[in-house]
Order: sequence, then C-alpha cells, then structure tokens
Amino acid sequence: MSIHIDRKFLHLVSPKLERFAQKKPDLYNFRCPICGDSQKNKSKARGFVYKKKNDYFFMCHNCGAGHTFYNFLKLVDPSLLKEYAYERFTNGETGNHNYPKPTFEEFKSQPAFNEKPTQKKIELDTIESLPESHYAKAYVKARKIPEKYFSELYFAPDFKMLVQSLGVENENLKEKDPRLIIPFYNENNELFAIQGRALSESKIRYITITLVENERVQGYMKFYGLNKLDRNKKVYVVEGPIDSMFLPNAIATADADLTRAAKLELTDFVLVYDNEPRNKDIVKQIGKAIASGYNVTLLPENIKQKDINDMILAGISPGEIVDLIDKFTFSNLRANLEFSSWKKV
Repeated sequence: MSIHIDRKFLHLVSPKLERFAQKKPDLYNFRCPICGDSQKNKSKARGFVYKKKNDYFFMCHNCGAGHTFYNFLKLVDPSLLKEYAYERFTNGETGNHNYPKPTFEEFKSQPAFNEKPTQKKIELDTIESLPESHYAKAYVKARKIPEKYFSELYFAPDFKMLVQSLGVENENLKEKDPRLIIPFYNENNELFAIQGRALSESKIRYITITLVENERVQGYMKFYGLNKLDRNKKVYVVEGPIDSMFLPNAIATADADLTRAAKLELTDFVLVYDNEPRNKDIVKQIGKAIASGYNVTLLPENIKQKDINDMILAGISPGEIVDLIDKFTFSNLRANLEFSSWKKV
C-alpha cells in the first residue's frame, strides 16, 4: 500500500522536522520547514502531514502551503526523494499524482539498497555453554543478566578475528581482544550487527559492528531486540542492549539517539535515557526528544543510579523499575516542566 511507503519515508525524514510528533494515527505535526513558523514563539508548530484516501499530504496553517507528500519531500530532503520515488514505482503505486518516473540506472549501480543481509552465524561458545569458572560467565552473572539470555550471548577470545570471519575488515580493531558478544537480529531473525563488550582493560568498552552496507533498508536499522519486538504493546527504548534485557518488550539503540526509534513506526513507545542530569550530551538529547513531542522518562532525584543495570545491581527489581518508568514518563508541557527541574546543567 502506498500509505505504508509514505509513512515509512515520513519517519525517515522526521529528524529534519522540528518538534515532530504524531498526534493521531496518520496525523503528524511539526514546525513548518517552508515558512519556519513563528520566529518569536519556538513552540509554535503549524505544519501537518495527514492522510487523504491512500496517500499523505502536507499543509501549513501559518503560511498556507499545501503539497503532495512527493513535493513536500522534494523540498525537505531531495536526496531521500530518489529512494521514495524508486520504491513507489517498483511497487506500482504512483497514485493519481503523475510523479515523474525515477532514473533507475542510479539504483542499479547501487545494489546495496535492496540488499538483504547474508545469512551469517556466530561460531562461538555461548555464555551458557561455558564452565562456571570462566571469567566471561562470571562477568555476565555479576551484571545479573537474566539467565534466559545466556544462550543468546557469546564469548569471543579475539574480537577482531570474529569480525573478519563475518566478512568485515576493520583496521582499527586490536588483536587478541576478548569480548562479550551481543548479536543484533532484525525482525526476520537475520543477524545484521554485533556488539562487543570489553572483558579486559580497554579504552573502548563497547564496539558495535554493522554487517550490512545500508542501514536504511527497512528492518535492518541498528536496534537491538527487533527479533523479539511486539509492535502491539508499549515499547521501552533504551541505549544499552544489556539494560534492555531487564525490561519487557524493550529495544536498544546502542547510541544516545533514542529518537531513532520513531523510524520503526511504533504506535506506543517511551524513551528511557540514562539517568545522568549532569551529562550535557544526555540533557541535549532529552531536550530534543521533548521538543519533538516524544514520551520521555525523567526519574526522581532519589534514584541515583545512572542506568537500568545499575538499578538492578542496587537491588531494585525489574518490576519496580518498570513501575518507576511508567510513573515518571512525561511528554509535551509536563515534560518541559519536569525537565527544567531534573537537569543539572
């Protein structure tokens, strides 16, 4: 359906749309990128993308601009427009808008756009299979990672050698670097990335290696937990894969940009950033998320731990953590009020 394609590309371009937020199913609001909306009041957002029949359209209640989604994308992100036109035409869904036919030669020269990850397999010992005395197993137990994940985590005595065995060359990796391996699978259970957590002294605790060339291909974006995701339930979005293992229906971004979860077109999700009110980067990310209208968790001051795993180690149960997250999740005006007293920078 063309509406599915329109929705997909709206979420791909959403990082460029200030104060982007979903108001209703197939109704999105943001500051108009054409007129810039009010220059005096930065909270004004009068641009809308809405559904009409089986297509998306754009309109602005400030400047009166109105466009098909194709022409809107042409104004906001011309480079993304090529992919959009290609996908509409290859699916035979041009609608009644007489969109110009895309030049297919440029896509033929870039086969990675439609490339699916090759079926790759990690040929290593799982944490479950290791003897109790093994230091990698001891590390996992010390972090109190639930035992149900022991069969899904691996030990790599040489991370660089593992990466090479999966067909990726990276000159920056050092040899004989033992790491805990956390695999990333898409919703089809295909391996598309791995993360290595250092088990010895290292300046880089986490290294994430992507095994596919184009992360924009639907379903292969860099998220941990996609293979277990239930889109019909609330989704908890965190930064670290280990943190996600303590929450129900959770995914991890493996970086601080939790707003990327919007690209997955989830109907109900909450962004659970690390609890670091004095971290300028975290504070900046949360501010942007609130401005875009997302649900954000701001834990109370009596919670001193910086992330989910630290809370577990402090004796707070997973159920109690979920209750805290649900109780202290805010959006829009309430989020701004809570944020102003939460941040310490």
